[in-house]
Amino acid sequence: MNFNTTLVRVFCLALLIFANQLLAFAQDDSIYRLPEGTRILLKNDVELSSAFASVNDTFTASVAKPVIIRDLVVLPVGTVVQGRVIGVERAAAGGQAGRLDVVFESMHTANAKPVRIEGSIVKKLAPESSAAMNAVSIIGGGVVGGVIGALVRSVSGAAIGAGIGAGAGTGIALLRKGKEVRIREDEEFEIVLKKEAILPVLDY
Repeated sequence: MNFNTTLVRVFCLALLIFANQLLAFAQDDSIYRLPEGTRILLKNDVELSSAFASVNDTFTASVAKPVIIRDLVVLPVGTVVQGRVIGVERAAAGGQAGRLDVVFESMHTANAKPVRIEGSIVKKLAPESSAAMNAVSIIGGGVVGGVIGALVRSVSGAAIGAGIGAGAGTGIALLRKGKEVRIREDEEFEIVLKKEAILPVLDY
């Protein structure tokens, strides 16, 4: 092996290393890579509720705001995202609220195969508060009890009646079923990618 051949091989090896570094750098800034932590605003396609959902039920939502990288739209409005229910509890008596846990597992981009993703909802799903309604029940019971006492036409009767009414109101509050957790149809919410996602290269 002469000196020129060795020099050519060294040069080719150095060129290959340089090209690989350029490729890696380009990929880090690629419009086809959605990095971990990317947030995507979605709009739910159909209502999902802890009242009727079951574990492993799937549902779809669509991108409500385009995702833009380097001034290019990489996820247009309407891109379909599929989610799955991984945990659910029905609301129960005693004010026990429902629970609904979901994850997001794939995106269906135009004219391309589904893209696997690992996404979770940013704001934890929570039921509507029922505390105000419980308070109304207790207060309402007290009012009814006061009316009963007034009919007896005595101070002690009014006090007893108020106590009975308040107790009845408290009982009603304890028996009231808690609120279900739901995502309404067309409701918007945000998800975050827990892992980098690679988008398909589209042939325009």
